[in-house]
Amino acid sequence: MESDLTEKELRLADFMSEISERCYAAGWMQNLEYILWHAVTYGHRKYGQSYITESDIETLIKLSTDGNTWIVYDDEKGETALSLKEWAEKFKTDLERNEAIIIG
Repeated sequence: MESDLTEKELRLADFMSEISERCYAAGWMQNLEYILWHAVTYGHRKYGQSYITESDIETLIKLSTDGNTWIVYDDEKGETALSLKEWAEKFKTDLERNEAIIIG
């Protein structure tokens, strides 16, 4: 739930959601956290009806670095913050299990 997030985490969650809205008209598209991290790691890319731009990536990097966090969606808890270290490990493990999580 957003109410469980700190101010810095909430700014990141809101920005991630803005990208989802712009590209898919959905508040939080399935696997959004994976697709955005893939863009942060590998560069701008098409996503839905728009693009994840270099400007988006710069903002994602700044917001995630400022809070040392990445936001994931949990079916029970909603938007949840993970440390960047936890997230990097989760991303790697989940991508090894299912490469389709970065297709958007």
